[in-house]
Amino acid sequence: MNNSELSYKLKYILKELGMNKKEFLEACKVFNPSISKPTILNAINGRNTITPTIETLSTIIKVCQTSNNKKLEHISYDFLLNDNIQEVEANTVQLYQEIGLSLDVIKKLKQYNHPFYYNYGNIINYYLYHLPTNYFKYLEYLKITDDISKELKKDHYDVKKVLKCFNNDAYLEYLSRNFKNIYTIYLVIKNNNDFDKPEVLDLLDIVSSNIKYKLLEINRKLYEEMEK
Repeated sequence: MNNSELSYKLKYILKELGMNKKEFLEACKVFNPSISKPTILNAINGRNTITPTIETLSTIIKVCQTSNNKKLEHISYDFLLNDNIQEVEANTVQLYQEIGLSLDVIKKLKQYNHPFYYNYGNIINYYLYHLPTNYFKYLEYLKITDDISKELKKDHYDVKKVLKCFNNDAYLEYLSRNFKNIYTIYLVIKNNNDFDKPEVLDLLDIVSSNIKYKLLEINRKLYEEMEK
């Protein structure tokens, strides 16, 4: 269990309940008169040295479930503790194999669809369904460009890492068609010849700005489609 995550969740619960820490403690005492002030405050402030007891968690869950707050009706032990379960559910594994998203991303998407946090499931579905596939292509190109720049900006950059970033056939083809100067410099670097580092960084900035513009245009068109 991550104390900071539990602390975040408890602070969110307080916000949803409209309670301060003292009021929340009193609400907990209704279900567990022996619960102590330090127990609740340490959990809220992320100062626990050990995992809260089942009794403490049960008390918190009862406060949530009897609050008449729709977002808090789903609070459970697993949700509060965010246990790292080693055995992944079969349907999650199948989903991962079919669409290629990492388990962490799948977990994040599930969180976005949870009423305790955001309940953004519908709009995420809309966005991903209507977003053109070339959006992710350009996003990948932007990530590659920025990774190259970050490495070159180091005082002691690693040429092998720079070439590894460049090593994407689609990206190189994109550069050869649209940014021949940077593609030519890539060939210079690949052949272990000297190159002008400031010039490369300037050209990469141009590539980055161009790709960002394309990404913004794709989003702009998506927003316009929403208005129709």
